[in-house]
Amino acid sequence: MHLTRRLRSLLAGVGTVGALGMIWWWVGWYYPLPEPGVPTLPMVRLYAGAEEIAAFQGSSRRSQIWVPLAQFPQRVVEGVLAAEDRRYFYHLGVDLFAVVRAAITDLRHREVRQGGSTITQQLARTLYLSGERTWGRKLQETIIALALELRYTKHRILEAYLNSVYMGDDGGVAVHGLGGAASHFLHKKLADIRLDEAALLAAAISAPNRMFAGGEPARMKEARDAVLQAMDDQAFITEGESQAARARPIRRPGVTSALRSPYFVNLARDEIARRIAIRSENPKVEVRIQTSLDPYLQREAERAILDGIQRIQQRQAVLDRRKVQAALVAIEPATGQIRALVGGRRYLDSPFNRATRASRQPGSLFKPIVYLAAFEAERIGGSPGYTPASVIPDEPTVIRSSNRRWIPHNIDRRFHGQVTVRRALEESLNVPATRVAQDIGPDRIVHMAQALGVESRLVPVPSLALGTSEVTLLEITTAFATLANMGLRVAPTTLAVAQDHETARLISPLPPPVQAVSAESSFLVTHILRGVMREGTGRASANWGLSDITAGKSGTTDGLRDAWFVGYTPDLVVGVWVGKDDGSPVGLTGTQAALPVWASVMQTAVRRKAPRPFEAPPGVVFASVSKTTGRPASFWCGETGAIEEAFRAGTEPQGSCEHVSLAGPVSGALEWIRSLFR
Repeated sequence: MHLTRRLRSLLAGVGTVGALGMIWWWVGWYYPLPEPGVPTLPMVRLYAGAEEIAAFQGSSRRSQIWVPLAQFPQRVVEGVLAAEDRRYFYHLGVDLFAVVRAAITDLRHREVRQGGSTITQQLARTLYLSGERTWGRKLQETIIALALELRYTKHRILEAYLNSVYMGDDGGVAVHGLGGAASHFLHKKLADIRLDEAALLAAAISAPNRMFAGGEPARMKEARDAVLQAMDDQAFITEGESQAARARPIRRPGVTSALRSPYFVNLARDEIARRIAIRSENPKVEVRIQTSLDPYLQREAERAILDGIQRIQQRQAVLDRRKVQAALVAIEPATGQIRALVGGRRYLDSPFNRATRASRQPGSLFKPIVYLAAFEAERIGGSPGYTPASVIPDEPTVIRSSNRRWIPHNIDRRFHGQVTVRRALEESLNVPATRVAQDIGPDRIVHMAQALGVESRLVPVPSLALGTSEVTLLEITTAFATLANMGLRVAPTTLAVAQDHETARLISPLPPPVQAVSAESSFLVTHILRGVMREGTGRASANWGLSDITAGKSGTTDGLRDAWFVGYTPDLVVGVWVGKDDGSPVGLTGTQAALPVWASVMQTAVRRKAPRPFEAPPGVVFASVSKTTGRPASFWCGETGAIEEAFRAGTEPQGSCEHVSLAGPVSGALEWIRSLFR
């Protein structure tokens, strides 16, 4: 019987050890801690000139610099323990005292408000669970924390926590671990962190984005000083050290980081992922990349967006201030380099990039593409052979398509009779644009838009001429950049042409430039769009001194939902969109809402460097024609308002007043005088 008792004890011991072994193996397999080590990808640093605008690992959206626990500064570790779990080394993953205190608070408010989580529980939540505050998730967190404490040592768990805890967002990059936070937000190596900075890092753990991304210095100081006080209370530091650290001023960490131009940085990171193979085998510890961003122009673009939204809100008091949005893209036509980009009013409120991802109807902004397609059709012998002086009837018309009747109207609900192509585009008349589109065919317009750089799907229906198919701001600005570049389409890029030798070797080339449309046709449209700025829908640009040196076009969609303006010089194209995310009306035209934002940025650019003049390419000639009839202008024809119009050589209007019907006493007198010289 004594032997049986010993055998039972032995079997129970073996069973217990086996069960513990199984739990040990299960925890290690199902809840593994991240392995310590150095980053597998090198640090990538983005620059705009001499200014660093972002830093991240590889091309991912996560940055994590692993630092062994032995290399963590003592003050950093002590600050975290004081702020997050002062009894860390005295509990088994769950602090019962903290749990009771949190439970009383939660029950009082009838919801989970205070977690009472230990460092181990926080690590469990970070690695394996969602961030939702529910009783079920809290129970899971507790069970996993107990399992981790059974499987791993305190030092191993603490090391994993210090290197994995979420520390905030830096321009779209999720920063994890205090090593990454020190690099991104304080621009220091962890080993160089001062006591006050250690307390700031520790304070940021509970509310990282409120601290580093958008924190106010007063709030940051209050949180930092609270950690310093906790460190003093627990005898980690002396009172004198605490007072000295509190006396140090607070500087907002995110100001010099990518948060200055986060929409651009996100786009740059996506391009880097496509064009650069960043691997651990790369010879450089850091990859330094020059971007195309012009910091001065970018800051002006951000200011102009905010000022423009504020101006709209003051003008339209009924608008919901939280809903008005705007976006801007500035591109250098010859290189495709994006010099400025803003994707919304405030990145921290909404990281959605409206410049590259929001597809909206361009409205009248699409009309230059219609006339460009018509000019190209004329160049290759198409019918009916349009030129800027061609006359189009602006009269009631019914268009039938797919057994449906569509009757286009002008925005002023009036018809203007016979108008030239120039007048139709300068005044943004709808009916002439739809007539031209019907003559040349919607399919040809689709092909033209795609050749210019529009990648969105366009529907070849009659209303396409009025911009009813959706595009992005970057696409339509790229299309206008092709116009500004004499028909040569260059792929837009966020990377500078010049890079250091090592970086240049890593970058795959962009697609080569393509002559998307003839230089002659491009110039004809540009020449008309210069008239838009002087006498058409863009004439308000004169208030900024831009009417004589730029070409451009406004766009407004039905119901005043979207407002656009894209204008350019030979050196820079700037596109602006203003609207609301839900598609409800912004209540203003492109000239009213978008042009002032555009003008502010373009004015800044031309003041810094005078733009080159628009020059006609070979094959373009000028002729004096009547602005109203498009025929050769002459005193003998009794016509006024003569302009110097551009034509492809051989298409300029010929003939005399024999083709002009004169009426009235003045015209009769001119006819008699003219007969004397025959």
